[in-house]
Amino acid sequence: KSITVEIISSKQDFKVGEQILLVCKATKDGDMTWYKDGEEIDDDEIISKVDYSTSKLIIKKASLSDAGTYTCKYESDEGDHRNEETVLYVYDGPYFHGTTTYHEFLEGADGVVPCLVTGQPAVEVHWIKDKELIPSISGRRIHKKSDNTLHIEKVKRDDAGTYICQAQIKGRLIVQELPVSVVVNAPPTVHIREEVKKVIAGPETNVSLLCLVGGQPKPNITWTM
Repeated sequence: KSITVEIISSKQDFKVGEQILLVCKATKDGDMTWYKDGEEIDDDEIISKVDYSTSKLIIKKASLSDAGTYTCKYESDEGDHRNEETVLYVYDGPYFHGTTTYHEFLEGADGVVPCLVTGQPAVEVHWIKDKELIPSISGRRIHKKSDNTLHIEKVKRDDAGTYICQAQIKGRLIVQELPVSVVVNAPPTVHIREEVKKVIAGPETNVSLLCLVGGQPKPNITWTM
């Protein structure tokens, strides 16, 4: 029966500060040696032998430098060799650093919506509205700029709503999302329409004037004489 060796890990992605636990297990007794990126790990505080077929690697608090390829090299008493490896990723973030989550713009003006994101080893930022990705094409009226800022040229009322700033650790499924509200204001417009152009007013005469008002938010109306 052939010997099998496996590395058991609860996951591949570890946040900075988390504990990393790897277990190397063989189907037959033998010697096990751990390597990281090709170099032997000889730290007794990290490596512990459970029995002659099992070895543990424990890093109590992960740091970014702990990311890499871990190899368990196995050799049986008869000289049989097996190598098993696994790749671990260590990340930090993403963080939004108090990014403003509410913006008001005047209709027709240009709107700028920043999203301040950091993370390691690298972060990608996307803007989403109504479950659709906003492109990074500068010719588009609404687009993401190279500094991750959302740019809305000549804001329209339909541009109002919730935008999602999505930050992802590059190449990994580590994602954080921040909802950002955009409100569009429109200055008041007033148009008075007379039902009758000329009226000789008497005590029993009714005169109707319609005041047609637009704007966002809805303006207050006051009549004066």
